[in-house]
Amino acid sequence: MSLKICKKCKRPFMAHKEFCSHCPAPYTWNQESWANVGCLLAMILPLFLMIFFWLFLFFGFLFR
Repeated sequence: MSLKICKKCKRPFMAHKEFCSHCPAPYTWNQESWANVGCLLAMILPLFLMIFFWLFLFFGFLFR
């Protein structure tokens, strides 16, 4: 039976486990999550809205 010491809480836990059972598991990036798509849209959509605003404003004055 081999033990490891947790770096966060300094408690011993079994060596065959990857994480300490007393501490919450660290967050891992899930590339298949739909939240990533929402985050990407939240970043790109305002940029497109700003570009289209100035584009329509500029062309509105030219083709009046």
